[in-house]
Amino acid sequence: MSEQYLCIDLEMSGQTPGIHDIIQIGAALLDENFEQISTFESLIYPENEADFDPGSKRIHGISRFELDEAPSLEETIDDLESWLQEEGEFPSRKAMRDLKICGQGINNDISFLKASYETVNLTWPFAYQFIDLQDITLFYKTILEANGREVPKGLGLNAIAEYLEMERVREKHNALEDAELTGRCLAELFKRAKEIKL
Repeated sequence: MSEQYLCIDLEMSGQTPGIHDIIQIGAALLDENFEQISTFESLIYPENEADFDPGSKRIHGISRFELDEAPSLEETIDDLESWLQEEGEFPSRKAMRDLKICGQGINNDISFLKASYETVNLTWPFAYQFIDLQDITLFYKTILEANGREVPKGLGLNAIAEYLEMERVREKHNALEDAELTGRCLAELFKRAKEIKL
């Protein structure tokens, strides 16, 4: 099977894994050339519905009331894995270990996602191979600076996208849009990396 990448972005009810919950997940499945194969998006009903941080709501704009009809965490994880097995043509959960998970500041999202798997008593099906857009950009930026070239103004998704002449459509953070934008940024950076001569 050819290499595939899974770009993930999460919106949470707060900042602490194990206390706060994932309330939206967006994912983009990419092929070996970082071309998009398929996408997945879902709101998630919070396990701890009482602990909903107003600061997080200002970032993503998702209110507690919008989640009343959302599927549970367990249902969403099951839907995510079913989507991956179908769209990525993985014959089993074990086969998904070949996926490379990508994201922007991916460590935080992985911490939340792993805590969620523990909450529903499921084993982690993915490998521990993560590609962080921030790390890739920092390395790329260092090379550009050393050669007197223009560099991104920061390591946030907005700054990276602006540097690559890409735009966010929505004003508030949206998990699927951010996952797709991260994938497009990675595709462009890896494309440009092939043009760098040392």
